[in-house]
Amino acid sequence: MSLKFILLFLIFIFWIIEYVKNRKSSSRHPTCNLGLTDLINPPLVSVIIPARNERENISKCLASINNQTYKELEIVVIDDGSKDGTYRAVEGMQKNNAKLKLIKNGNLPEGWIGKNYAIHLGMKEARGEWLLFLDADTELYPDAISKVLSFSLSNNINMVSFSPEQVLRGFWESAVQPVIYEFLSYRYNYNWINSPNADAAAANGQFILIQRSVYEDAGGHETIRDKILEDVSLAENVKKKGFKIYFSYGREIVRCRMYKSLREIVQGWTKNLFTLLGYDFKTLFKIVLRLIFFSLLPFILFLYSLLLTFIEPGFTSGLFLIATLCLVSLMVVTKLRRFDELKYPNASAFFYPIGIGVSTILFLLSAYRGKISREIEWKGRKYSV
Repeated sequence: MSLKFILLFLIFIFWIIEYVKNRKSSSRHPTCNLGLTDLINPPLVSVIIPARNERENISKCLASINNQTYKELEIVVIDDGSKDGTYRAVEGMQKNNAKLKLIKNGNLPEGWIGKNYAIHLGMKEARGEWLLFLDADTELYPDAISKVLSFSLSNNINMVSFSPEQVLRGFWESAVQPVIYEFLSYRYNYNWINSPNADAAAANGQFILIQRSVYEDAGGHETIRDKILEDVSLAENVKKKGFKIYFSYGREIVRCRMYKSLREIVQGWTKNLFTLLGYDFKTLFKIVLRLIFFSLLPFILFLYSLLLTFIEPGFTSGLFLIATLCLVSLMVVTKLRRFDELKYPNASAFFYPIGIGVSTILFLLSAYRGKISREIEWKGRKYSV
């Protein structure tokens, strides 16, 4: 048996396992047996939103909060030195919303990451027993806070975080974002994170609900002031203190359109990806090798088999073409199943090889910026790493 058929066999085994795993996977969360209407004094939830140059997004975010079925809320928006009119936009909405507080962040103190300091300032104005940290580009489903708070109280969970549904509209979003989030699902396994017996901890800063007393006991954002991945660091601190955390996919809870162009995708992910790997080149090598061998190579082999069939028609080349076509079909079907559950467009399954190629480049660029240049840039600010 030639090398190319051995490669196909190994990759086939991998994708059969992936297909079976995807059939068993689910984004459903444990049930809640406590209705908030049963509470005599529902707790106040402080929604804290740091915003830097978010004029295009902030109105949708605030509207989704105002439409919540849970009404014991206050909203604290911290304008983090925006230059696009974010402050004025929120100020205009504040006139019709007594629950909305607006803070203007001045100079960023040395040693702080901008988002971390903004949240730290917002905490000083917050009065809630529970704190909900949101990014300004997120949108909540109408019953999101009610559902998540009920889930937390019902299951005695101190910190809950959800990775938002990704709203994918453009070509590059549909091609790249599913691949990146697939990597994140491997890197931060929900079952490990949610197990009290495992050391693993993580969260997504786009949506974090946490008890105020737990947040303060864990040291808040002051102890993680210089962390790029402040969400993961906060989760680690909370879990080390012995508190219960829960992290999962936020289907029908929160959604977000993170990036709207290839440029934004490159800027955003090259800031985070190598940091998510713990600045470890060994892990980077494994990730890139996996992406190329199991996900990109099958499509290359399929194109090669097409070319081979035309150049050297025969039984072997025809068999190879059929084998590669079956493999690619299995990959697409597997992704269609998984992406449908995650509410990704069906086109993402067909853009998958392009997403793999771009994602590989993003991992390498992120490694260069994070380890070699030792500097990353985000929203007009540069940070040393």
